[in-house]
Amino acid sequence: MELQRMPALFAGLEELSVPGWDAAALQQATQAYPRPRAIVCVSPRWQTRGVCISIAPEQDSLHAMESVSTRVARRVAGLLDMPSARLDSSHPLDPEVVQLVQALYPQADIPVVQISLDSELSALEHAALAAWLRPLREQGVLIAGIGTICPDADDATRQQVSCFRDQVGQLIDAGDIVRLAECRLPAPGGERDMHLAPSALPLLYALAVREAGDSVEFFNGKCAGMPATPSVVLHPKAA
Repeated sequence: MELQRMPALFAGLEELSVPGWDAAALQQATQAYPRPRAIVCVSPRWQTRGVCISIAPEQDSLHAMESVSTRVARRVAGLLDMPSARLDSSHPLDPEVVQLVQALYPQADIPVVQISLDSELSALEHAALAAWLRPLREQGVLIAGIGTICPDADDATRQQVSCFRDQVGQLIDAGDIVRLAECRLPAPGGERDMHLAPSALPLLYALAVREAGDSVEFFNGKCAGMPATPSVVLHPKAA
């Protein structure tokens, strides 16, 4: 039986951290597809030297199926084909990963694998690494990134962050992942360039698996009444 290509998505971490977060929009976007055979997630919380692939079940989650997760983790390691990539049986799924999966598929047991962020890679190297995961979508695997879209500047003003996100959104829509990874966008006033913060790297993992014909859907969120990182879904081209 031929599997339907799965979407890929990026969820804003700010919204996930708000009590009572409403996942209805993302649920609706993913309900048009079959239940995934597995979910591969990337979160900014887990950073390591070299790439680690978690095979440890989250004991409080219904989504931990160790034997299947291990097979998926080995498949991920094979696709990455990096000597430094290794399976990690000690790291539990990050809380935001568990929260996202439970919100999207509250009644389903789905194996979940998490990939760490290699702290020694550049943003462009992360994007190149993530592109190797593209075949997973054809195998019924949902790829999800969780993070924030913000500049790597602690002193950025609200206006600068808003402008930065608008420009990033345009690059996402255009599919320009190289420029997005390099991401030196002019701040308002032109006094300096701004680029992605490390917390935005999971966005590249969702976008790097984009196929020709995929459409982009944005869900603009709010956090405490203020604009927050939007969620993004890549929808496969209709057959």
